[in-house]
Amino acid sequence: MQKRADIPGYTLITPTAPIAVSRHGGRAKCLQRLIRLEMPVPRTVALDFATVDGVAAGQMPDLETLLAEFGPHPMLSVRPSSEDPDWGGPRAILNVGMSDATAEALTPKLGAEAATALYARFIQAFAVEVSRLDPDMFEFPAQPGLEDIEAMKAAYEAETDEAFPQDAARQLGYVLKSMARAWQGTSARLLRQAKGAPPDAGLGLVVQEMALGLGKGYCGSGVIQFADGATGQPHVVGRFLSQSQGRDALSGADGALFLTRDPRGPSLEEACPETFENLLNAGRVARQRLREEMQIEFTVQAGELRILDAVRIPRGSRATVRIAVELAREGIISREEALARVEPRALSELLHPQVDPSGDNKVAVRAIAASPGAAVGRIVFSS
Repeated sequence: MQKRADIPGYTLITPTAPIAVSRHGGRAKCLQRLIRLEMPVPRTVALDFATVDGVAAGQMPDLETLLAEFGPHPMLSVRPSSEDPDWGGPRAILNVGMSDATAEALTPKLGAEAATALYARFIQAFAVEVSRLDPDMFEFPAQPGLEDIEAMKAAYEAETDEAFPQDAARQLGYVLKSMARAWQGTSARLLRQAKGAPPDAGLGLVVQEMALGLGKGYCGSGVIQFADGATGQPHVVGRFLSQSQGRDALSGADGALFLTRDPRGPSLEEACPETFENLLNAGRVARQRLREEMQIEFTVQAGELRILDAVRIPRGSRATVRIAVELAREGIISREEALARVEPRALSELLHPQVDPSGDNKVAVRAIAASPGAAVGRIVFSS
Protein backbone atom coordinates (compact mmCIF):
# COMPACT_ATOMS: atom_id res chain seq x y z
CA MET A 1 0.00 0.00 0.00
CA GLN A 2 1.36 3.41 -0.94
CA LYS A 3 1.63 6.02 1.77
CA ARG A 4 -0.31 9.21 1.25
CA ALA A 5 1.70 12.38 0.95
CA ASP A 6 0.12 15.80 0.79
CA ILE A 7 2.87 18.31 0.07
CA PRO A 8 1.97 21.99 -0.50
CA GLY A 9 1.38 22.43 -4.20
CA TYR A 10 0.50 18.86 -5.11
CA THR A 11 -1.10 15.63 -3.89
CA LEU A 12 0.23 12.11 -4.42
CA ILE A 13 -2.61 10.08 -5.92
CA THR A 14 -3.35 7.12 -3.64
CA PRO A 15 -6.60 5.25 -2.94
CA THR A 16 -7.38 7.54 0.02
CA ALA A 17 -5.96 10.85 -1.19
CA PRO A 18 -8.40 13.83 -1.22
CA ILE A 19 -8.72 13.98 -5.02
CA ALA A 20 -11.86 15.68 -6.39
CA VAL A 21 -13.03 16.33 -9.95
CA SER A 22 -14.04 19.86 -8.97
CA ARG A 23 -10.53 20.59 -7.66
CA HIS A 24 -8.09 18.33 -9.54
CA GLY A 25 -10.02 17.52 -12.74
CA GLY A 26 -11.44 14.40 -14.31
CA ARG A 27 -8.15 12.75 -15.33
CA ALA A 28 -6.74 12.89 -11.81
CA LYS A 29 -9.94 11.42 -10.35
CA CYS A 30 -10.07 8.67 -12.97
CA LEU A 31 -6.47 7.71 -12.20
CA GLN A 32 -7.36 7.46 -8.52
CA ARG A 33 -10.27 5.16 -9.38
CA LEU A 34 -7.97 2.96 -11.43
CA ILE A 35 -5.54 2.79 -8.51
CA ARG A 36 -8.41 1.83 -6.21
CA LEU A 37 -9.20 -1.01 -8.64
CA GLU A 38 -5.58 -2.17 -8.15
CA MET A 39 -4.62 -1.52 -11.75
CA PRO A 40 -0.89 -1.09 -12.51
CA VAL A 41 -0.86 2.74 -12.70
CA PRO A 42 2.59 4.40 -12.48
CA ARG A 43 3.21 6.70 -9.53
CA THR A 44 1.32 9.96 -10.12
CA VAL A 45 0.85 13.32 -8.40
CA ALA A 46 -1.89 15.87 -9.08
CA LEU A 47 -1.71 19.67 -9.08
CA ASP A 48 -5.06 21.27 -8.32
CA PHE A 49 -6.70 24.19 -10.12
CA ALA A 50 -5.50 26.79 -7.62
CA THR A 51 -1.90 25.58 -7.84
CA VAL A 52 -1.95 25.66 -11.65
CA ASP A 53 -3.41 29.19 -11.56
CA GLY A 54 -0.51 30.13 -9.30
CA VAL A 55 1.99 28.54 -11.69
CA ALA A 56 0.60 30.67 -14.53
CA ALA A 57 1.22 33.73 -12.32
CA GLY A 58 4.79 32.64 -11.57
CA GLN A 59 4.18 30.97 -8.18
CA MET A 60 5.83 27.58 -8.55
CA PRO A 61 5.24 24.69 -6.10
CA ASP A 62 8.16 23.00 -4.36
CA LEU A 63 9.52 21.14 -7.39
CA GLU A 64 12.45 19.52 -5.61
CA THR A 65 10.09 17.93 -3.09
CA LEU A 66 7.72 16.90 -5.87
CA LEU A 67 10.53 15.26 -7.84
CA ALA A 68 11.69 13.42 -4.72
CA GLU A 69 8.41 11.44 -4.89
CA PHE A 70 9.79 9.69 -7.98
CA GLY A 71 13.24 8.78 -6.69
CA PRO A 72 16.62 9.68 -8.20
CA HIS A 73 16.88 10.58 -11.90
CA PRO A 74 13.11 10.71 -12.55
CA MET A 75 11.54 10.66 -16.01
CA LEU A 76 8.02 12.05 -16.08
CA SER A 77 5.04 12.90 -18.23
CA VAL A 78 2.75 15.89 -17.62
CA ARG A 79 -0.89 15.74 -18.77
CA PRO A 80 -3.82 18.16 -18.44
CA SER A 81 -6.74 17.37 -16.13
CA SER A 82 -9.72 19.63 -16.78
CA GLU A 83 -13.02 19.17 -14.95
CA ASP A 84 -14.66 17.82 -18.13
CA PRO A 85 -12.40 15.90 -20.57
CA ASP A 86 -14.40 17.31 -23.49
CA TRP A 87 -13.05 20.78 -22.66
CA GLY A 88 -9.62 19.71 -23.88
CA GLY A 89 -6.35 21.18 -22.68
CA PRO A 90 -2.70 21.59 -23.68
CA ARG A 91 -0.82 18.66 -25.20
CA ALA A 92 0.88 16.16 -22.91
CA ILE A 93 4.67 16.41 -22.58
CA LEU A 94 6.57 13.13 -22.21
CA ASN A 95 10.08 12.26 -21.00
CA VAL A 96 10.61 15.29 -18.74
CA GLY A 97 13.96 14.70 -17.06
CA MET A 98 15.85 13.60 -20.19
CA SER A 99 19.32 15.13 -20.31
CA ASP A 100 22.85 14.29 -21.39
CA ALA A 101 23.39 12.39 -18.13
CA THR A 102 20.03 10.60 -18.28
CA ALA A 103 20.58 9.50 -21.88
CA GLU A 104 23.99 8.13 -20.94
CA ALA A 105 22.54 6.29 -17.93
CA LEU A 106 19.72 4.78 -20.01
CA THR A 107 22.01 3.51 -22.79
CA PRO A 108 23.04 0.24 -21.05
CA LYS A 109 19.41 -0.46 -20.17
CA LEU A 110 17.64 0.53 -23.39
CA GLY A 111 20.41 0.54 -25.96
CA ALA A 112 22.05 3.58 -27.55
CA GLU A 113 19.47 3.83 -30.35
CA ALA A 114 16.44 3.94 -28.01
CA ALA A 115 18.09 6.31 -25.52
CA THR A 116 19.07 8.74 -28.30
CA ALA A 117 15.57 8.60 -29.81
CA LEU A 118 14.04 9.39 -26.41
CA TYR A 119 16.30 12.40 -25.99
CA ALA A 120 15.62 13.71 -29.50
CA ARG A 121 11.89 13.35 -28.97
CA PHE A 122 12.00 15.27 -25.71
CA ILE A 123 14.11 18.11 -27.15
CA GLN A 124 11.65 18.42 -30.02
CA ALA A 125 8.58 18.46 -27.74
CA PHE A 126 10.18 20.89 -25.31
CA ALA A 127 11.31 23.27 -28.06
CA VAL A 128 8.02 23.25 -29.97
CA GLU A 129 5.34 22.83 -27.29
CA VAL A 130 7.01 24.56 -24.33
CA SER A 131 9.33 27.18 -25.85
CA ARG A 132 7.07 27.71 -28.91
CA LEU A 133 9.92 27.51 -31.42
CA ASP A 134 9.65 26.70 -35.15
CA PRO A 135 8.95 22.95 -35.55
CA ASP A 136 10.95 22.80 -38.78
CA MET A 137 14.12 23.51 -36.83
CA PHE A 138 13.71 20.42 -34.66
CA GLU A 139 12.92 17.69 -37.14
CA PHE A 140 15.08 14.60 -36.72
CA PRO A 141 15.58 11.39 -38.75
CA ALA A 142 13.88 8.12 -37.85
CA GLN A 143 17.11 6.93 -36.26
CA PRO A 144 18.73 10.05 -34.74
CA GLY A 145 22.38 10.00 -33.75
CA LEU A 146 24.42 12.01 -31.29
CA GLU A 147 25.15 14.58 -33.99
CA ASP A 148 21.39 15.18 -34.35
CA ILE A 149 21.08 15.73 -30.60
CA GLU A 150 23.89 18.28 -30.66
CA ALA A 151 22.36 20.05 -33.66
CA MET A 152 18.96 20.30 -31.94
CA LYS A 153 20.51 21.64 -28.74
CA ALA A 154 22.50 24.18 -30.74
CA ALA A 155 19.34 25.31 -32.55
CA TYR A 156 17.57 25.69 -29.20
CA GLU A 157 20.40 27.79 -27.78
CA ALA A 158 20.55 29.96 -30.90
CA GLU A 159 16.83 30.72 -30.65
CA THR A 160 16.53 31.21 -26.88
CA ASP A 161 19.99 32.51 -25.95
CA GLU A 162 20.30 29.83 -23.29
CA ALA A 163 21.53 26.24 -23.27
CA PHE A 164 18.99 23.43 -23.37
CA PRO A 165 18.06 22.81 -19.68
CA GLN A 166 19.71 19.76 -18.15
CA ASP A 167 18.12 19.96 -14.68
CA ALA A 168 14.86 18.00 -14.21
CA ALA A 169 13.36 20.58 -11.83
CA ARG A 170 14.04 23.38 -14.27
CA GLN A 171 12.57 21.40 -17.15
CA LEU A 172 9.47 20.57 -15.12
CA GLY A 173 9.03 24.19 -14.10
CA TYR A 174 9.09 25.32 -17.72
CA VAL A 175 6.60 22.60 -18.72
CA LEU A 176 4.14 23.40 -15.92
CA LYS A 177 4.26 27.14 -16.63
CA SER A 178 3.79 26.61 -20.38
CA MET A 179 0.75 24.36 -19.92
CA ALA A 180 -0.80 26.61 -17.27
CA ARG A 181 -0.45 29.72 -19.44
CA ALA A 182 -1.68 27.92 -22.58
CA TRP A 183 -4.92 27.11 -20.74
CA GLN A 184 -5.45 30.78 -19.97
CA GLY A 185 -4.86 31.93 -23.56
CA THR A 186 -7.70 33.67 -25.38
CA SER A 187 -8.09 31.01 -28.09
CA ALA A 188 -8.11 28.16 -25.57
CA ARG A 189 -10.71 29.96 -23.46
CA LEU A 190 -13.00 30.58 -26.43
CA LEU A 191 -12.69 26.99 -27.65
CA ARG A 192 -13.68 25.43 -24.34
CA GLN A 193 -16.49 27.93 -23.77
CA ALA A 194 -17.87 26.81 -27.15
CA LYS A 195 -17.95 23.31 -25.65
CA GLY A 196 -19.93 24.49 -22.63
CA ALA A 197 -17.14 25.30 -20.16
CA PRO A 198 -17.67 28.24 -17.79
CA PRO A 199 -15.38 31.26 -18.29
CA ASP A 200 -13.51 30.50 -15.05
CA ALA A 201 -12.99 26.76 -15.72
CA GLY A 202 -9.86 25.53 -13.97
CA LEU A 203 -7.08 23.25 -15.14
CA GLY A 204 -5.35 20.59 -13.08
CA LEU A 205 -2.14 18.86 -14.11
CA VAL A 206 -0.99 15.29 -13.43
CA VAL A 207 2.70 14.44 -13.25
CA GLN A 208 3.30 10.72 -13.78
CA GLU A 209 6.31 8.46 -13.75
CA MET A 210 7.15 7.45 -17.33
CA ALA A 211 6.53 3.88 -18.43
CA LEU A 212 8.89 3.98 -21.38
CA GLY A 213 7.63 1.31 -23.76
CA LEU A 214 11.18 1.04 -25.12
CA GLY A 215 14.14 -1.21 -24.50
CA LYS A 216 14.93 -4.88 -24.24
CA GLY A 217 12.26 -7.56 -24.13
CA TYR A 218 8.71 -7.03 -25.38
CA CYS A 219 8.01 -3.28 -25.16
CA GLY A 220 5.61 -0.81 -26.73
CA SER A 221 2.50 1.27 -26.23
CA GLY A 222 -1.10 1.22 -27.37
CA VAL A 223 -4.70 2.23 -26.92
CA ILE A 224 -7.64 -0.15 -26.47
CA GLN A 225 -11.41 0.21 -26.13
CA PHE A 226 -14.13 -2.39 -25.95
CA ALA A 227 -16.96 -0.84 -27.93
CA ASP A 228 -17.19 0.74 -31.37
CA GLY A 229 -17.35 4.54 -31.11
CA ALA A 230 -19.68 4.78 -34.14
CA THR A 231 -22.16 1.97 -33.45
CA GLY A 232 -21.68 1.18 -29.75
CA GLN A 233 -21.47 -2.53 -30.50
CA PRO A 234 -19.10 -4.60 -28.31
CA HIS A 235 -15.84 -4.79 -30.24
CA VAL A 236 -12.16 -4.59 -29.29
CA VAL A 237 -10.75 -1.54 -31.09
CA GLY A 238 -7.24 -0.11 -30.98
CA ARG A 239 -3.62 -0.62 -31.98
CA PHE A 240 -0.28 -1.49 -30.40
CA LEU A 241 3.14 -0.36 -31.63
CA SER A 242 6.33 -2.04 -30.51
CA GLN A 243 9.10 0.21 -29.16
CA SER A 244 6.90 3.29 -28.90
CA GLN A 245 5.40 5.77 -26.45
CA GLY A 246 2.12 7.56 -25.85
CA ARG A 247 -0.42 7.29 -28.66
CA ASP A 248 2.14 6.56 -31.40
CA ALA A 249 0.25 3.39 -32.33
CA LEU A 250 -2.68 5.48 -33.57
CA SER A 251 -0.56 7.76 -35.74
CA GLY A 252 -0.52 5.38 -38.70
CA ALA A 253 3.10 4.40 -38.10
CA ASP A 254 4.38 1.34 -39.95
CA GLY A 255 4.47 -1.83 -37.89
CA ALA A 256 1.47 -1.15 -35.66
CA LEU A 257 -0.17 -4.39 -34.53
CA PHE A 258 -3.83 -5.21 -34.29
CA LEU A 259 -4.96 -6.07 -30.78
CA THR A 260 -7.00 -9.21 -31.49
CA ARG A 261 -6.16 -11.92 -34.00
CA ASP A 262 -6.72 -10.52 -37.48
CA PRO A 263 -6.13 -12.04 -40.92
CA ARG A 264 -4.73 -8.70 -42.12
CA GLY A 265 -1.64 -8.88 -39.94
CA PRO A 266 0.04 -9.74 -36.61
CA SER A 267 -1.67 -8.95 -33.31
CA LEU A 268 -0.83 -8.28 -29.67
CA GLU A 269 -2.99 -11.27 -28.72
CA GLU A 270 -0.62 -13.56 -30.63
CA ALA A 271 2.62 -11.79 -29.71
CA CYS A 272 1.96 -11.34 -25.98
CA PRO A 273 -1.14 -13.33 -24.93
CA GLU A 274 -0.72 -12.79 -21.18
CA THR A 275 -0.57 -9.01 -21.57
CA PHE A 276 -3.59 -9.10 -23.87
CA GLU A 277 -5.58 -11.10 -21.32
CA ASN A 278 -4.64 -8.61 -18.60
CA LEU A 279 -5.90 -5.80 -20.84
CA LEU A 280 -9.22 -7.57 -21.38
CA ASN A 281 -9.58 -8.03 -17.64
CA ALA A 282 -8.80 -4.33 -17.05
CA GLY A 283 -11.53 -3.42 -19.53
CA ARG A 284 -14.07 -5.67 -17.82
CA VAL A 285 -13.26 -4.28 -14.38
CA ALA A 286 -13.36 -0.66 -15.60
CA ARG A 287 -16.76 -1.22 -17.27
CA GLN A 288 -18.28 -2.76 -14.16
CA ARG A 289 -16.80 -0.46 -11.54
CA LEU A 290 -16.60 2.83 -13.45
CA ARG A 291 -19.98 2.12 -15.08
CA GLU A 292 -18.80 3.28 -18.48
CA GLU A 293 -17.12 2.11 -21.68
CA MET A 294 -13.55 3.32 -21.35
CA GLN A 295 -10.63 3.83 -23.72
CA ILE A 296 -7.42 2.71 -21.99
CA GLU A 297 -3.94 3.97 -22.82
CA PHE A 298 -1.28 1.44 -21.85
CA THR A 299 2.41 0.64 -22.08
CA VAL A 300 4.23 -2.70 -22.05
CA GLN A 301 7.75 -2.70 -20.60
CA ALA A 302 9.62 -6.01 -20.88
CA GLY A 303 6.25 -7.78 -21.00
CA GLU A 304 4.89 -5.95 -17.94
CA LEU A 305 1.64 -3.98 -18.36
CA ARG A 306 1.20 -0.39 -17.16
CA ILE A 307 -2.10 1.51 -17.37
CA LEU A 308 -1.34 5.19 -18.04
CA ASP A 309 -4.80 6.67 -18.47
CA ALA A 310 -8.45 5.89 -19.16
CA VAL A 311 -11.10 8.14 -20.67
CA ARG A 312 -14.70 7.75 -21.74
CA ILE A 313 -14.56 6.50 -25.32
CA PRO A 314 -15.32 9.12 -27.99
CA ARG A 315 -18.70 8.23 -29.48
CA GLY A 316 -21.47 9.33 -31.79
CA SER A 317 -25.17 9.54 -30.99
CA ARG A 318 -25.92 6.00 -32.13
CA ALA A 319 -23.16 4.59 -29.95
CA THR A 320 -24.28 6.73 -26.98
CA VAL A 321 -27.74 5.18 -27.09
CA ARG A 322 -26.57 1.60 -27.59
CA ILE A 323 -23.95 1.79 -24.82
CA ALA A 324 -26.45 3.31 -22.36
CA VAL A 325 -29.01 0.61 -23.18
CA GLU A 326 -26.50 -2.22 -22.81
CA LEU A 327 -25.23 -0.91 -19.47
CA ALA A 328 -28.81 -0.70 -18.23
CA ARG A 329 -29.67 -4.21 -19.48
CA GLU A 330 -26.71 -5.61 -17.59
CA GLY A 331 -27.75 -3.80 -14.40
CA ILE A 332 -24.58 -1.68 -14.32
CA ILE A 333 -26.63 1.54 -14.42
CA SER A 334 -30.34 2.16 -13.87
CA ARG A 335 -32.82 2.72 -16.69
CA GLU A 336 -33.29 6.28 -15.43
CA GLU A 337 -29.56 6.98 -15.64
CA ALA A 338 -29.41 5.44 -19.12
CA LEU A 339 -32.13 7.84 -20.29
CA ALA A 340 -30.34 10.79 -18.69
CA ARG A 341 -27.14 9.92 -20.57
CA VAL A 342 -28.81 10.38 -23.97
CA GLU A 343 -29.08 14.00 -25.10
CA PRO A 344 -32.36 14.93 -26.87
CA ARG A 345 -30.54 15.90 -30.07
CA ALA A 346 -29.23 12.34 -30.35
CA LEU A 347 -32.74 11.06 -30.99
CA SER A 348 -33.19 13.42 -33.91
CA GLU A 349 -29.95 12.22 -35.47
CA LEU A 350 -31.00 8.57 -35.08
CA LEU A 351 -34.19 9.14 -37.06
CA HIS A 352 -32.21 10.11 -40.18
CA PRO A 353 -30.29 7.82 -42.55
CA GLN A 354 -26.59 7.74 -41.75
CA VAL A 355 -23.42 7.27 -43.77
CA ASP A 356 -21.17 4.55 -42.38
CA PRO A 357 -18.21 6.54 -40.97
CA SER A 358 -15.91 3.55 -41.42
CA GLY A 359 -17.03 2.89 -45.00
CA ASP A 360 -14.90 3.46 -48.09
CA ASN A 361 -16.37 6.79 -49.19
CA LYS A 362 -14.98 9.13 -51.83
CA VAL A 363 -15.29 12.70 -50.57
CA ALA A 364 -16.27 15.13 -53.33
CA VAL A 365 -16.65 18.28 -51.25
CA ARG A 366 -16.87 19.37 -47.58
CA ALA A 367 -19.42 21.86 -46.26
CA ILE A 368 -21.64 22.68 -43.29
CA ALA A 369 -24.30 20.01 -42.83
CA ALA A 370 -27.89 21.10 -43.49
CA SER A 371 -29.29 17.92 -41.94
CA PRO A 372 -28.15 15.53 -39.20
CA GLY A 373 -28.50 12.62 -41.62
CA ALA A 374 -27.66 11.48 -45.15
CA ALA A 375 -29.58 11.97 -48.39
CA VAL A 376 -29.65 10.52 -51.90
CA GLY A 377 -30.23 12.62 -55.01
CA ARG A 378 -28.74 15.01 -57.52
CA ILE A 379 -26.23 17.66 -56.47
CA VAL A 380 -26.98 21.22 -57.58
CA PHE A 381 -24.29 23.88 -57.32
CA SER A 382 -26.22 26.92 -58.59
CA SER A 383 -29.74 28.27 -58.81
